[in-house]
Amino acid sequence: MGQKDSAHTGIDLDVICINELARKDESAPREFKDNLRSDPQDYRVYLSGIIKRMQGRDAFLTFSQQINDVNHILNMDYSSAGDIARVILNDLSLTTQVLKLVNSSIYRQFSNKGISTISEAMIILGTDEVRELAAGLKVFEMMKSRASSLILKEKMIRSLHRSAVARQIDSEKRGRASDAFPVSAMMYELGEYLVALLDPGTYIKVEVALEEEGVSRETAAKMILGLTYFELGQLVALKFNLPQKIVQAMRPVRLTAGQRLKIVPKEEVRYLCAFVYELCNIPATGNDPVSLEATGKLVEKYRGVFDFDARQVLDLTCSAMERVVRHAEILGIDPVLPTASSVKNDSNIKNKEKLDLGISRVEQALGEGLGIHEIFTRLIDTMAQCFDFKQIIISIRKKETNTMEPRFIRGEKRPDEFCKIMGFKIEPASGIFNNAINRKSDIIVKNTKKEFSGQQIPSWYMEKIAGPFLVRGFGVFPIFVEGKIVSMIYVDWDEKTPDPDRNTLKSIHGFRKQMIRAFTFHSR
Repeated sequence: MGQKDSAHTGIDLDVICINELARKDESAPREFKDNLRSDPQDYRVYLSGIIKRMQGRDAFLTFSQQINDVNHILNMDYSSAGDIARVILNDLSLTTQVLKLVNSSIYRQFSNKGISTISEAMIILGTDEVRELAAGLKVFEMMKSRASSLILKEKMIRSLHRSAVARQIDSEKRGRASDAFPVSAMMYELGEYLVALLDPGTYIKVEVALEEEGVSRETAAKMILGLTYFELGQLVALKFNLPQKIVQAMRPVRLTAGQRLKIVPKEEVRYLCAFVYELCNIPATGNDPVSLEATGKLVEKYRGVFDFDARQVLDLTCSAMERVVRHAEILGIDPVLPTASSVKNDSNIKNKEKLDLGISRVEQALGEGLGIHEIFTRLIDTMAQCFDFKQIIISIRKKETNTMEPRFIRGEKRPDEFCKIMGFKIEPASGIFNNAINRKSDIIVKNTKKEFSGQQIPSWYMEKIAGPFLVRGFGVFPIFVEGKIVSMIYVDWDEKTPDPDRNTLKSIHGFRKQMIRAFTFHSR
């Protein structure tokens, strides 16, 4: 794979009349212009930068205030039920979500009539249960309000999944491991989340170091930041006076397989949180032998913390995710993300980890203001490495001739004149390629041999591309900026390759947004 890009005469940016587009695209993540300064020899340099951004005056940076709100609830251990109820009732959104959740199927067994007030919830469920539930929802809202990028959304879902698994473990143990367990499990990745949120450029550097140096995520973080993600999370938690039990639970553990543990009660949550963190990073489908084997090794590693077998644990994590999905509407989220656990064997995505890293590298190029050629090269290289398509093309509109010209091509080797073949005149005529532009919509052809498709596919494509290269299906994704066609993504596949699934299409749409941002930036 990987042919040379066709000769460049420059990309026509004068067709784009934009001043406000970046502001109109509310889905684009807020980013900082500069990375935080770090010194691998002095962790305090980076910690100081993170704290400063958390306490910034920008409306985007009210993170510290939200942590203080969470802290207020967590520290009400010995307060009266009335005091805790008043704190929850002061936040209308929190009150609504607590009542919705306690009336859902998770708590339905406690009251058949429904729970209508916070005070009633405390009587039926217990003061600590409601306080913890409110704190967990507050943590979740804090993360959800900032989940503007795919990375942050995935971390948000993982935090919710860890909390659900923690509650399942509490239920299976028929007792409370600790009143801090579900919230501690939720906040376990606080350090990594803060770097991804407040310093995305440096987060990408850590991901690149992880891949290129072949080290663990924590080692890569220490190489770049001067401290590990877990250490950063603990120090921030201490700075904001989170309860000691939360800070203690965030300490990672060092274990070897077969080591039977005897832990003191105050250390139990710490080990359980570490177990839940590793468990939720296993792509679990329920009956996948690979997942079952990985879970078995994990159970053996933590033997002594509790005595579940691998099948029980795998069922537990799957049922916890089902709980997250069931309550998606209540929490206002879409839990179906292109994560490792949701990518099936018949997906076009070959490597989810490389896809995430590739997306991050394109984001880095956008943040550094690199040229369109560099940005699109990174983008198409990522698509070629991570998608199971036979051919991928990014075409650019040539203003002088009003034609769509292939400029970036990756895939199986095809004749040199392939670029000439795939170029076409933009005109209000019939045919799939122009229809996609005229209708401003994506078009997926799953079978080029079907009669209704054949009538719309241009004859030049059927004769010179589909026939000779055994193309079973293809997709066309036009790219518009301020209502004007500027570019197009084309992909195709053969009989051995599955049709694009929802996760693949989401990823392509994400790449399209990045291309629009690149055009927007360079039009200025």
